[in-house]
Amino acid sequence: MTISQFYRISGLGILIGAIAFVVHIVLRSLVTAGLDPSTFAKQDLWVPINALGVVGAALVLLGLPTMYAKMAGPTGLLGLLGVVLIALAWMFFGLFLSLYSVLVAPWLADQAPSLVAASAPIPAGFIIAFIASLVAESVGSVLLAIPFIRGRVQPRWVGYVLPGAALLTVVGNLIAPTGPATNLAINLLSNMGPVLLMGALGYLGSRLWSEHAPAKQAEPGVR
Repeated sequence: MTISQFYRISGLGILIGAIAFVVHIVLRSLVTAGLDPSTFAKQDLWVPINALGVVGAALVLLGLPTMYAKMAGPTGLLGLLGVVLIALAWMFFGLFLSLYSVLVAPWLADQAPSLVAASAPIPAGFIIAFIASLVAESVGSVLLAIPFIRGRVQPRWVGYVLPGAALLTVVGNLIAPTGPATNLAINLLSNMGPVLLMGALGYLGSRLWSEHAPAKQAEPGVR
């Protein structure tokens, strides 16, 4: 496998992962609207929807190192710290929470529904991990955005979307602090931060994929 092929595979993985996670967010918002966690975690579609989130988050995480390697020169240390912090945050928000929803939430909803009910207290360790991941994503998004805003990396709009996504993630958690809301519109609005983040990363993945596409050779006799 050539370096160019490796870049293309990684870029395609980020793009597919970002799309898969956005679809997961939309479907999850639909199935959770108006229902208690002890109810929606038992639905037939719950596990497949969150399994899609696991796959999407994993593909994005696997592609992030290659994405940084491609723009390491112009982004420098800021880009490295930004990508690392986003990856650490995404291990929790994207991978861990999706895995929890696949492996743990359905079992708790069946065996101990009071532990996953909307009124159930949230463990302190979970709150600490959530806040730490939120801070990591916010700081990482700002650091990665700086080289884009300064014009060292293109397109510049990515530099504005990244911190905007982090801000919307914070706002979304203030809108729905205990998890999925009963209203579908609030559900979707509270998840706009991850959607924007996946949009920016997915675009960078698509560009990584297309930039290394093999050039078409002209047929003999054709100039």
